[in-house]
Amino acid sequence: MALITILTTMTMTVKANSLKTASMEEVSYDDAQSYLEAFQKVIKIPNGYSFHSVNKVKADGVQAYLFRLEKSENKGMNGEHYSFVISEKDKQVLGFTNMDKRYSNTKMLSKSETEKIAKDFLLKLDNSLASELKNLWIERHDEEISVNGKKTVIAGMKYKCYRASQNDYAWVIVGFDGSVITFERNIKWNNGEHKRITEKWLHDNWLAENNLNIPTEEQTLKNLQKKLLQMEL
Repeated sequence: MALITILTTMTMTVKANSLKTASMEEVSYDDAQSYLEAFQKVIKIPNGYSFHSVNKVKADGVQAYLFRLEKSENKGMNGEHYSFVISEKDKQVLGFTNMDKRYSNTKMLSKSETEKIAKDFLLKLDNSLASELKNLWIERHDEEISVNGKKTVIAGMKYKCYRASQNDYAWVIVGFDGSVITFERNIKWNNGEHKRITEKWLHDNWLAENNLNIPTEEQTLKNLQKKLLQMEL
């Protein structure tokens, strides 16, 4: 944690689409600790994950923090990770994802089981949001991570909803064991072009495509050494 406290790094900016740019700026653990604590008050982070990095980002213009936690193995971009986005102003949980190899168990729950779990989760997290959502469909959803250098498919049942009052979407993805793999809210969508407008901060493939790579431990140490050298000068 001390390393993160000292370290400040460059801001990475890239054009995400024709309308706006996406950027991320790494900040210290100490500066963002209260947001991690706020998240943990409503969502339990699985065992086995440790803090890796936190970056300031914007989600559709809303200032937020992107946290990333990793395991001691299968770490790095496209590896196992637990990430979440929380708004800066009111500490609203905008989304989280648990890209864990245990979800390679592709025995899916039924649609009725998925619906019950997703509804219960949404009601506990934000009753106001839950009351405005209309379920559109429930289907299997796949993601891909790297486990010991091999591509591995992880899957869950996606409960996708629409909120007419804000013209946006939210969804919950439920794993084989009834645990929530992913939650996202306030997602804007371009239905004409059939593509997402809101930045995909929880998705490593989107980060990589836009040159917004999360620094490795080695890169973090190099940046720290450079910072310390500058301080000595």
